[in-house]
This record gives sequence, structure tokens and C-alpha cells, in this order.
Amino acid sequence: MQVWLPGPLRVELHLGAEDTAGAFCLLVDHPPPGWSLPPHHHEHESETMHVVAGRFEVVVGGVRHELGPGETAHVPRGVEHAGRALGDEPVRRVLVFSPAGMERFFLAAGTREPAAEPDVARLLRLAAEHGWRFARGG
Repeated sequence: MQVWLPGPLRVELHLGAEDTAGAFCLLVDHPPPGWSLPPHHHEHESETMHVVAGRFEVVVGGVRHELGPGETAHVPRGVEHAGRALGDEPVRRVLVFSPAGMERFFLAAGTREPAAEPDVARLLRLAAEHGWRFARGG
């Protein structure tokens, strides 16, 4: 299944809780040039990101990592992180959230149309319901 979030960010759900007995979910996303996500943490899941194409900056617990194809970063549950696409090329990442459950946020928040106007208040409410906590000022 494929959904779109603001940016526009295309997200593909490949494995969810029902596929892994709740152990993890696996998604592939496609951040366009200039896409970014402000500092936040996840209360319930760790996140592992593996870059397949493009360049992506992730700041994990205050430490900056610039990832290219074949490179991976891990974000333990509860650790603040932020990220952004670097350069002029789209990025493609494989994302694993453990345990599973984060896929429900993407399915609830996403739309079927890349150009759909985002309802920011709804997105923030859904993020909070799924354990996202944004840093103050982030």
C-alpha cells in the first residue's frame, strides 16, 4: 500500500504488525529534495533507516550523520532525532520501526493523492496519538 504525506512524501508499507507478529513494520519512503522533519522522538518504537538512494542527514541525540546509499542509522526508542534530504536528488530509504505499530500512523495520516492539501492540525493530532513527541520550537 502507498500513501502520501506533506512534502510530498511517498511512503510504501511493505510489512506491518500482522505480517511480523508485532515485532516490526517495514516501510520504504521517498523524501524529495528539500524535505525535512523537525526534532522529535517516538515513545514506543525504535527506528532504523537504511538509505538506498540519495543523501540524507539525520541528527540522533545531537550527533549528525550524513548517510548515502548503503548506509544505516539507528534511533533508539525515546531518543530525539531529526532528518532532511540533502542535495538535488530524491532519497529512497528503508525504514524499520520496532515493535510494529508505526505503520498505523502512516495509514491514518496519509492520503492517496500527492498534491492533497495537508490538514496540519490533524497530522499533529495523529502523530501525538501514535507516540510522536516534537521538540519545543521544532
